[in-house]
Amino acid sequence: MNRPDLPEVVAILRGLAPERAVPAVGALVDAGIRAFEITMNSPGALTSIERLAARYGADVRVGAGTVRSVDQVGQVAAAGGTFALSPHTDTGIIAACRESGLLSVPGAFTPTEIEHAWRSGADVVKVFPVQPAGPGYLRAVRDPLDDVPLLACGGLTAEVGRECLAAGCVSLGVGLGLFDADAVGRDDWAALGRSAAGYLEALGPRRP
Repeated sequence: MNRPDLPEVVAILRGLAPERAVPAVGALVDAGIRAFEITMNSPGALTSIERLAARYGADVRVGAGTVRSVDQVGQVAAAGGTFALSPHTDTGIIAACRESGLLSVPGAFTPTEIEHAWRSGADVVKVFPVQPAGPGYLRAVRDPLDDVPLLACGGLTAEVGRECLAAGCVSLGVGLGLFDADAVGRDDWAALGRSAAGYLEALGPRRP
């Protein structure tokens, strides 16, 4: 299976305005993270995407999460985003992503939903929420659907994330609170970066 052009860890920034999102991403880039999902229900989400895309260019992946309409796909592309994640599968959104050149990552859970998303043109299928089903569920799903690239999302501690990768997922969606919720709460981006580096170390060696 060809791996999709998506790093192993996608950091999810939800609820952070641009003046907080930009320094948070800076610390996470220094920690080794190379993909960032700005959720569309965050204040100034498109501004954050635009500023981050302009700052980092092709060095990191910047995209949007919680994409729930075709119109949002166009907005993300115009802002310089390179991928769109959704909590659900919408064939119109998938088609719009392909037309706009964005990596399409719709959400699904059951084998039927995952197969539907994949056959509809998804580049990667986000399995959400992974918890409380756990990595064992992903492993069971991967047995018959071993050609579908999966991104695990939802409550992924480093231990659970490591197990999801071992189960065959190509990427993880990880909220900043799972790196260090206290650091986020006090805008301590240096501490967030240190915690993120520890998270990556706990995942083990990166994939080739």
